[in-house]
Amino acid sequence: GRFKVLGLVARGGMGRIYEAEQLPLGRTVALKVMDLSYAEELDPDFQKRFFLEASTCAQLSHPNTIRVFDYGNADDETFYIVMEFIRGRTLLRTINEESPLDPLRVVHIARQICGSLSEAHGQGVIHRDLKPSNVLLTVHGETKDFVKVLDFGLVKLIREGEAEITKSGLFLGSPNYMSPEQIRSNAVDQRSDIYSLGVLLYMCVTGVAPFKRDTSVKVLLAQLEDDPPPFSESLDLDQFPPALEWIVRTCLEK
Repeated sequence: GRFKVLGLVARGGMGRIYEAEQLPLGRTVALKVMDLSYAEELDPDFQKRFFLEASTCAQLSHPNTIRVFDYGNADDETFYIVMEFIRGRTLLRTINEESPLDPLRVVHIARQICGSLSEAHGQGVIHRDLKPSNVLLTVHGETKDFVKVLDFGLVKLIREGEAEITKSGLFLGSPNYMSPEQIRSNAVDQRSDIYSLGVLLYMCVTGVAPFKRDTSVKVLLAQLEDDPPPFSESLDLDQFPPALEWIVRTCLEK
């Protein structure tokens, strides 16, 4: 009764996102309803963990981080998070339609993502699923490509050691962007996000993922063992700043 659903925005493996009106404020919000009925089977403390994570994410206030306004559970199996509603397009769509992106544009986007991550890491929050589809680009005042980083904390709600595998055996993460320590189910800290940021920036610059393989398993093995190809395999480097490639490759150190 506190939200009036206006329409379905997106559907994913972990739930659905609706455009909704928050009553009685009349504020348009994004209402994420999470389909995690299996979570408590994997983690008996899931509910406590969910509220802890959601309350922590609600403390994040960086302008390049999506704001969390509210959260809760409507019944025993329906958990929801209420966020600011942003009209824009994902960085993934931008890469697919416009890559390779101009180096200065890449730097502009990267600085904003880093600002968002810096605040989160300072509060002990690790994203763990940083990828182009979790970065939204919008227009803010006179600023184009204004970044909003989505979905902080939502992929680490299940107990350590089972964080990457769902009940159905699917990864709660994307092989193209997962750090080696995530793949090994080792302890994860802010360096894991930096690795994923490196993959994201590599794609912005070249238009392709650093590890192109024909199966997900081969991608995961490449994340563990292989060095990313140099930018020169995908780009004409005559007018490309070498410092940017150094930064990206440093992020991608195992």
